[in-house]
Amino acid sequence: MSVKLGDLMKLPSLKEAKVVSGKSGLSKLVSSISVLEYTEVALLDDDLFDNNEFYGSEIVVSAFVNICNDVEAQCRTIERLHKVGEVALILYYVGIFIPKLDKKFVDYANELDFTIIVMPENEMSLRYSEVIYEVVEAIVKQEMTDTNFVSESLEQISNVRPAQRNMDTTLKILSDRTHVSLVLTDNSFQVINSITWPRTRQWDFAQIIETSKQLNENELTKWTVDERTIYTVRKPIFQDGMQAMHLFMMKEKDTLTSDIAMQISEVVQVFMNLWGKNYVEISTAELMKAILNDESLKMRRLGKILNVDVSSIKWMWLVKTEEIRDNEQVLAELKSFVASHFSVSLIDLFEKNIVVLLDNSVAQRDRTHTAQTFAEMMKQLGIKLKITVCQGMEQTSDVQRAYSLVNENKKAANTIYGRKLIYSLQEIEFAAKCVAIVGQGELSIAEHLLPLKPIAENEELIETLSVFLLEGESNYNQAAELLFLHKNTIKYRIQRINELLQYPVTKIPESYNLYIAVAVRRLLSETNNNN
Repeated sequence: MSVKLGDLMKLPSLKEAKVVSGKSGLSKLVSSISVLEYTEVALLDDDLFDNNEFYGSEIVVSAFVNICNDVEAQCRTIERLHKVGEVALILYYVGIFIPKLDKKFVDYANELDFTIIVMPENEMSLRYSEVIYEVVEAIVKQEMTDTNFVSESLEQISNVRPAQRNMDTTLKILSDRTHVSLVLTDNSFQVINSITWPRTRQWDFAQIIETSKQLNENELTKWTVDERTIYTVRKPIFQDGMQAMHLFMMKEKDTLTSDIAMQISEVVQVFMNLWGKNYVEISTAELMKAILNDESLKMRRLGKILNVDVSSIKWMWLVKTEEIRDNEQVLAELKSFVASHFSVSLIDLFEKNIVVLLDNSVAQRDRTHTAQTFAEMMKQLGIKLKITVCQGMEQTSDVQRAYSLVNENKKAANTIYGRKLIYSLQEIEFAAKCVAIVGQGELSIAEHLLPLKPIAENEELIETLSVFLLEGESNYNQAAELLFLHKNTIKYRIQRINELLQYPVTKIPESYNLYIAVAVRRLLSETNNNN
């Protein structure tokens, strides 16, 4: 089994370290160690934690260099580390980068029961590599001594948050422990879940399954692909006493022993017995992945199993919460809300977004209004979020294109339409166009900002025009509400702008050029603020 954190504290490299919080965590198992110095919390949410991944039984090493003077950011970081199942944080260079540990930080770690280990303070000669080497060595020695990992793996799975306790997480835990790639299929040998070791490894699952299914279950097979030796075995997985699935195991180079294969299948079987009642939700997540990855065959098969008419899906909402901790509540609220408005829906977390796929149950003119209603409902609950409404999803390739477009340009859209809760796909496309304009250089920027020249020195008029066109949608009442001003004040300012420009700001095509100008200006302002 993995080594306990308390045992690791006896290592020479950690003997002088102090446990300042979460002392009960010393009894927890540790299976790995990693370094985290990318501690800009907002970016951490987007790039590391906001992907429904599980990092359980891991120690993190850091010096909090980027947030050494920001106690709030330090607290938010350990909150997220705790949420994804990390065991402890080993903090280096206190007194050098972090002047001293703030009491608020330590108290919050104790509140979370999260273990913070502080290396000797004011000591610049410390090296991450010393702790990393000894911890990894201790873990490897323990795994070599005790080869039975069933109980440990089940303990890890049971400690996972309910939202993450699924077959994907189970296979990841097993793959990390055994260095084996795993594929779970249904009885017709269609892939349901898969995980590779290492994660970047590419397998031709179709070829492996086709070859292995011809052999007897439990029969270890050795074969060569592209001059690489691969060992495979297939095990049956039962549900309610009936064989429901096949578990394929693949190990490269080293032999896949019958003992390891037996233990892996035992853990998967126990998972199905204890938590298999939620397996429909797991398959729903797989269906979502199949649609967004444009995997047509898998999509149709899972759609049939789950009785979801994939062909009726015509709309997509991409929901982004301001706080990752709100995702679970928003998911639950969405499922209830959408069920009362649409006949066919599919809702799940995918990468960095909550994805909602919908049919045409609601009249087209009400689709954005329905999203606005939900966003306002969440706002009343104290949850801030933004929704991108994508229409015209005639086939899965449209869904995939829209998903990629939103992910690539959502930051630009947030800058251009900062006060909006709901974006359209056309607004995302417009944001992409503005990014391209800025990327073309100073000449392009100057050309597109030219329409603003008559009012360039008046910040009040430019801000009013920006809100009126971009978020107010040329509506006086809407702009007044967003700027917390009286409607007549907005009218007066727009009239003054009309006089200075010598044409109405709502006149086409002039208004379109103004629309681009104020959007590009906002992008430039955001860029300048970040520099």
